[in-house]
Amino acid sequence: MVSNADLKIYTCLAMKARSDLWMTVAATAVVIGTVLAEPQLAQSKKCCHALAASSALHSKVLYPNSTAYEARIDSIWSLDAALESWCLVLPESTKDTSEAIKIINKNECPFGIRSGGHGIFANANNVEDGVTIDFGFMNATTYDSKTNTASIQPGGRWGTVFQALEPYGIGVAGGRQTTVGVAGFLLGGGNSWFNNAYGWGCDTVKNFEVVLADGRVVNANADENRDLWIALKGGSGNFGLVTRFDLRGIPLADPANPVMWGGQMVWDISVIDDVIDTLVAFADNVDSDLRSTSHILTGYVSTSGWALLGSLDNIDNKPNEPAFDGYMAIPSLIQSTLRSDTLFNIALEFSGSARTYNFWLPGAVKNDADILKYSFKRHEDFVQQVIQAIPANTTWSSVLQLQPISVPMVSHAEGTNSLGLEDEIAGGPGIMTTIGLQMETPEIEAIIYPLALACQTDIEEYAAAKDAKWEYRYLNYADFTYDPIASYGRKSVERMRAVSARYDRTGVFQHLRKSGFKIPQ
Repeated sequence: MVSNADLKIYTCLAMKARSDLWMTVAATAVVIGTVLAEPQLAQSKKCCHALAASSALHSKVLYPNSTAYEARIDSIWSLDAALESWCLVLPESTKDTSEAIKIINKNECPFGIRSGGHGIFANANNVEDGVTIDFGFMNATTYDSKTNTASIQPGGRWGTVFQALEPYGIGVAGGRQTTVGVAGFLLGGGNSWFNNAYGWGCDTVKNFEVVLADGRVVNANADENRDLWIALKGGSGNFGLVTRFDLRGIPLADPANPVMWGGQMVWDISVIDDVIDTLVAFADNVDSDLRSTSHILTGYVSTSGWALLGSLDNIDNKPNEPAFDGYMAIPSLIQSTLRSDTLFNIALEFSGSARTYNFWLPGAVKNDADILKYSFKRHEDFVQQVIQAIPANTTWSSVLQLQPISVPMVSHAEGTNSLGLEDEIAGGPGIMTTIGLQMETPEIEAIIYPLALACQTDIEEYAAAKDAKWEYRYLNYADFTYDPIASYGRKSVERMRAVSARYDRTGVFQHLRKSGFKIPQ
């Protein structure tokens, strides 16, 4: 086991990342000085002026046309979300965060919240008409072996988190792509390799450190501010600014060799029915192997055609588990990357390309092979519609991803999250049917979007006709066409309203916050 002193290596890495960016911040001071000198300030300048005038924050406010500002915008994953705010404020500590929200509250500044910047749609994190609180400098990960607690700041990304924890032989229920941000993932639920054994990622959060709208700092856990602890697990950015996530460490099979078994299998598209039947059987029998997970996706890439992939993972590094027998028996295997590897490397394999236009459309249905086969056929038809509707030689891709929501995945929470899945899962496991698109231009996106929405709607209507449609929509895969928090159900929504009224009495995170999803009224 590595000593606490060794953890300074990872803290230093985070500090270096901050230092490299701060080297460019000095150039911003000229812009700040100009703003402070202007006598008549519009709301945009008033808000940024107030932040820059704070002795704690004045060097941590970035403006458009500065190198540091543009670097932060360029680091946003999806071009749809890369909006240019009036200014960015980058706190370095909980104290800075408290100061920032007090100033924003006092001056009634509209604002957005950015963690890793992996949100897909406009106003997912950055906002155009307002200030963005950017947690990019709060990205450290530490581990306490005595309490088995990984403490992670909100600006971290899962790739660096996994690397920081490797020397301790543990993992955490984090994202399956290295670029996904910590805060958005956990506050939206969090679908991970560990979901069958430990529940959603949010279910492994032992404590949230939260800065409330009035600047107060509280902890939310099973014993202290319990209602807030539950609300935050799926409730997104509706209650405060989370400045630290204390997660349960998950021991890997061999601490000296911290790896799991996983990767992808790639088949010819002709065996899609076999793959779907296998996924359905896997989801129905999760109880027999809680340490394994699987999901499948079918994708069309304009430059290469169709692909059929399965993701198989075992967190105990066991490659020959009976749960995978069905997949291993499917013919027409083209390629396999299954191996023992670190969490970081397996997540890196699944990390998609950045800096394109993107949208995702979420759905969920009962674990029914007929519905999933219809989903594939309808997605296939949708791809043909797009090919006919957009110019030839356009680069784009579409993926239909089918991911189980298993009974154990829901039952681990014992009612202590906001996702409201207890009633849905009573009828057996479900499958998230997610359509994800990438393309080069917003003009192409505008053509494709309504066609994709019609495709997802048809899948849901087909499921509804069989009394097999779920209302739940995974927040981390949704955009503003949907209201994912409403899909949690009336009981959960009413509980979140009560929590909001208690901890944010003036509704700062419902009215001034312009990013993300709100609690339905």
